[in-house]
Amino acid sequence: MTNIVDFKTRSCLDAAAQLDAFISWAQDALPKGVLNKRVHAGVRWDMNSWHKSGLPSCAFTAHGSPRNSEEKKRKYMKPPYMDFAKALVVYYRVFQGKKCPKDWLSAAKILEAALVEISGARDVTKVSAAICNRACEKLQAEYPNGNSAYNRGKFLEQIVRLMIDKGLVAKPFRWSSPLRLRSTDTLKEQKINREKKLPSRESILALGEIFNNDLTSPLDIVTTSACALLLSQPSRIGELADVELDCVVLKEGGDGRQRMFLRWYAEKGFGATTKPVVAGMESSVKRVIRLLAPVTDEARTYSAWLEDNPDEFPLHDGVPRKDQDDQLTYDEACSALKTRVDVGKSPRKAFETHWLENLEKRKALSPGAQEVLDEIREGWDASNGKRVYVNGRLSHFDFNDRAVITLRKLNILMREKYLPKDFPYTTPAEDGKKRVKYRDALFTVRTGALPDETKSPVAMLRDLGVEIAVKNNRMTGQLGGSAKIQSIFERHGYKGVKVKTHAFRHELNTEMHRSGLSQLLIDAFSGRTTMGSVYNHVTVEERTKAVAEVHPKTKLSNAAERLKKIRTNEPLSLSDVTDLAEGVRNRVIHKTHLGICVHSFESEPCPKMGACLTCSNLGCVKGDDVKLANLKEERAYLQQRYKKAINAEAEEAFGASAWRKKVGLDLFKCDALIKALENPELKQGDIVWNADNGWSLTRNAAEMSGFIDTQTAKESRQEVLPSLSELSAMLDEIEV
Repeated sequence: MTNIVDFKTRSCLDAAAQLDAFISWAQDALPKGVLNKRVHAGVRWDMNSWHKSGLPSCAFTAHGSPRNSEEKKRKYMKPPYMDFAKALVVYYRVFQGKKCPKDWLSAAKILEAALVEISGARDVTKVSAAICNRACEKLQAEYPNGNSAYNRGKFLEQIVRLMIDKGLVAKPFRWSSPLRLRSTDTLKEQKINREKKLPSRESILALGEIFNNDLTSPLDIVTTSACALLLSQPSRIGELADVELDCVVLKEGGDGRQRMFLRWYAEKGFGATTKPVVAGMESSVKRVIRLLAPVTDEARTYSAWLEDNPDEFPLHDGVPRKDQDDQLTYDEACSALKTRVDVGKSPRKAFETHWLENLEKRKALSPGAQEVLDEIREGWDASNGKRVYVNGRLSHFDFNDRAVITLRKLNILMREKYLPKDFPYTTPAEDGKKRVKYRDALFTVRTGALPDETKSPVAMLRDLGVEIAVKNNRMTGQLGGSAKIQSIFERHGYKGVKVKTHAFRHELNTEMHRSGLSQLLIDAFSGRTTMGSVYNHVTVEERTKAVAEVHPKTKLSNAAERLKKIRTNEPLSLSDVTDLAEGVRNRVIHKTHLGICVHSFESEPCPKMGACLTCSNLGCVKGDDVKLANLKEERAYLQQRYKKAINAEAEEAFGASAWRKKVGLDLFKCDALIKALENPELKQGDIVWNADNGWSLTRNAAEMSGFIDTQTAKESRQEVLPSLSELSAMLDEIEV
């Protein structure tokens, strides 16, 4: 690989001379990019477009003139500015090795428009802060919505910084883009953005139904398989070109079970990785590989042959049985190239129309193809030909063509027309990237192998080349449809359904946010290094609900969840059983043999000395059968004690009267708690709180020390005790 030395400024030169030197450096560096695999062979400095020379969307049209507009309406940059723009592209792609310079070129186009408007000329050395600000004003007017203007302003900022560093400006200045990143803060904007970015439920359901049908169409298999892979882990459509047939990796998880991963190459700087497949999508990934194998196996074998035999024409039924260097007739050449000869047309004319004229329209031919084309044209008889009559009638025209057409020469032309420029690799070269070959790629198909792609069979390519079946333009047409292309939804009766491939990435990212994954994990899972938050489309209502469910001050009481924790013996928090007041810290609460206790044991021991039935901190949960059984055992025990207290009181034993009152009150509360918990009107998980008798160890000590008046304390905690007749009736009811 050729090393390219960076352009170095010379202090002795003025800005104009520095600019000329920078352009000369770029002109010398451009052909070196062919050796570095950063541009394709045949690229020339004088071209108006490098789009088909390894620089996608890189056409030097003026601002406001689309690359794919009609030729007569297309306007190009004017010299000397065009040479400067080309030098920028060379610096970005050939020297720096970055992937696509179209963003820099877009910023350079708006800079030219502002430069001409302010200065009246295209002198790059006269660029100033005022001109850059004017360019940003144009960007803001052209892209009022979204962040397109902001992004282009940042690219312009990079260009200006380069110009100043390289001494290309007559009067250096400091400048940064005044355009600011827009935030979608309003609920209305968030809703619009969410509806625009996320796939509709109808589209996902339709794709799932089609995918699980008995598919026979190769195009349907390819389309649904691509969508299934994009829904199995968040990725970009362009990354499918790097997926190999042997892409599945099985790893053992922490729980001892095997998890499915996919070998993947993530774009935009993330690089090679293994991505885990979303749980539940493993069977879909296996089905994808099972469906694609018979559709793509032959194409992979054919790709391997083309790679291993670069100088030979591939054999098929229409190829004449001749050596690679034997001369062919035009009829044999058309048969070998699978070129149809229309009625009334000669094979010579068909060969000229479909091959010579077609290739001559291309402005970026490889040197080998250009040499063969020039050789054939040089020996081509440009006259109208000599009339040949048979039996007095015109039979055909005879031409004196001197060029010799062979299978080896047709092989060069065929590969130029039908094989991608990066063949045998599926993607352009990138520093540090281990590229995948067509012979190994999962989505390799022959050109023209997807017959349902267009409503016009005439437009289909012959199967002489290979390609990646899930190219962006094909998937866009299949999932969105157009005037000439039937979408997969239209073919299967789902009228009006559309979806974008990138919507699946937004969908999975949003679901991962809903599941509580961190942004760092989501970015790693998605193969992304920046801007992860733009994929989060969780609604404000969902976020509010999620916070309310976990925040102590807003968490709603969930009786079912509380009962589940009790039955599974999970720790209960204070916020699980009551609403926290301002400033109260959440904590784990204690469980007793009768229920739950909300007393804070970290501040003091139990103030009731374990007498739970006298404490308001005791709560009994409806549905806790274990604690209900304990309460019934406690009631039976208290019943025995109460009977003994009555007998002792009848015998006038010392303290028997106080004993009976204490046990009677405990028995009354215990029975009341049991009846409340067995009440069918009470819902499962609801809490029945006990009533306090007002006595505590601290309060008793205060009374004994004289800090509290004894009589007042007794009155404050005086409770209405049940009468003997009421207790007797209650005991009779319990025994029954």
